[in-house]
Amino acid sequence: MIDLGLSGKRAVVSGAGYIPERAGHGWFTSLALAEAGASVACIDIDEQRAERIAGEIVGRGGNAVPIVADMTDAVQVGRAVDDAVAALGGVDVCVDIIGGATWSKVEDFSTQAWDATIHYNLTQVFYLFQAVTRYMIAQRTGGSLVAIASVDGIAAATYHAAYGAAKAGVISLVKTCADELGRYGIRANAVAPGNVGSGNEDQPPGEYAVNGINPLAAPRAHDIANAALFLSSELAARITGQTLVVDGGATSRQMWGLTESMIPSEPEAALGDFMRPGPSG
Repeated sequence: MIDLGLSGKRAVVSGAGYIPERAGHGWFTSLALAEAGASVACIDIDEQRAERIAGEIVGRGGNAVPIVADMTDAVQVGRAVDDAVAALGGVDVCVDIIGGATWSKVEDFSTQAWDATIHYNLTQVFYLFQAVTRYMIAQRTGGSLVAIASVDGIAAATYHAAYGAAKAGVISLVKTCADELGRYGIRANAVAPGNVGSGNEDQPPGEYAVNGINPLAAPRAHDIANAALFLSSELAARITGQTLVVDGGATSRQMWGLTESMIPSEPEAALGDFMRPGPSG
């Protein structure tokens, strides 16, 4: 069995609770970290959600504590991290899950919606990473920071420009954290999900390329959790400043709409003049 190096580690998951009609990244990530042996501080703005995921972990034989805080408020972030460190005895792993899109055309986007979306998807990540990093530096034992970004921070974020801009900012933030904090043994990475939507856990296994978006298959929430788990683990001990795209191949698709039926029956003929010998040939 591969040792992920997470046994006895202390993890903070921000946005750990499950919200109906959402994918459940926080829920699955918290469970994955606990199953790998980490103690988990489950932070959520909703007390019932925080207690439910912490209770689920404890019920499975793990160790978890619920913490209630609004992680878009810098003061509450600091208090939540203080509480997590006090409960767990320190912090080795931090995963930020919080995010959500506001939809509108560019010309109709209000300044209020723009500011709120940037704050909710980017600024709060900085608050959390800053608070956790201060503890990690003082501990002198390194650590791992992981943020959930999005493929919308890599490609266009049509009709949700602020969300895409914020997620692009998250991708930049982990690079900067990686550069500044590497000297302390602290790694910073992101996971960029694509096409998870409200959750794809009910996808039949073994069915591939069933839509025009994913050459493989749409990712599930537990696929995103596995990516966060990997980046948090010793398997990624020398990986930092990176964004791991988990999108079933959606962003790797070619742009030209080519299909198998368009392949020439004689491929050499398609090369035309490039196959003809030159003057010296």
